[in-house]
Amino acid sequence: MQTVKSAKVTTLVDNVVYDGRLLGQFGFSTLVEVRSHDGKKHSIIFDTGFKKGGLLYNIKALKLNLSSVKFIVLSHGHIDHTGATVELVRKSEQKVNVIAHPHAFLPRFFVKKGKREHHGIPLKERKRDIQRAGAQVIETTLPMEIIPGVTTSGEIKRVNKFEKVRWKAKTIINGKQVRDPLLDDQALFLNLKAKGLLVLCGCAHAGLINTIEHALNVTKEKKVYGFIGGTHLIGSKEDRLKETIKKLGDHDFKLVSPAHCTAHKSIARLNQAFPEAFVVNYAGRVIDTARKVKTPVF
Repeated sequence: MQTVKSAKVTTLVDNVVYDGRLLGQFGFSTLVEVRSHDGKKHSIIFDTGFKKGGLLYNIKALKLNLSSVKFIVLSHGHIDHTGATVELVRKSEQKVNVIAHPHAFLPRFFVKKGKREHHGIPLKERKRDIQRAGAQVIETTLPMEIIPGVTTSGEIKRVNKFEKVRWKAKTIINGKQVRDPLLDDQALFLNLKAKGLLVLCGCAHAGLINTIEHALNVTKEKKVYGFIGGTHLIGSKEDRLKETIKKLGDHDFKLVSPAHCTAHKSIARLNQAFPEAFVVNYAGRVIDTARKVKTPVF
């Protein structure tokens, strides 16, 4: 797999806010700016948050120009990761490719007291709406190299038993209501020159360790630089959290920046386990692999 010179990841949406100019929400979205070896900059959006008003507010407050965005990667089809895809397509002056697993566009819902509570992609943000906004929707279960050195994960293999998906929501597959297997969960892999893989996760429903191991298998690289994003360790039982941290210890991480659905307890434990690599994440956080990241003192 080819490499990129560096990458700058700006968190647009997260549960936590440090900068008083910005808004927080339960969701996730990042702007990924990749620098190629030829000096070109490529802009990618990874997930589009929950409340579109909050995301658009943060983009304006951060004075970000999204006119060069060519790719929007959706980590999965949940409401808190797909809330403003159409609006971000319209902000770009490029022909945007929106990349997702085919299951991302399935109906998703919780069943409470016999009634369905919607949890999938919001109305007016679905496939036909994205296409009407001028984007091309690419549905694939396979990894896809969107620019040299940057690839989507495709469907992630689930090989670690301790990372069994425990999701109670339902979906419709082949006309039948079934428990949602969340096969659409995917990540983004950036191969940084001389550093290794940077893994971006939306929620890591497939499991953080499964995702990292899949990254190594897909790219054929040997080293992981670090990860940014949701880990779905929220409410995780102690045995799973311990096993996750143990497995993470097999890697020489230079960056550990959990966000969104990791939750405070698990974030604190990751901080304790990887104090030198840990970088607190929040809406407005900028992580540039070409520079040393400074963490504010709260």
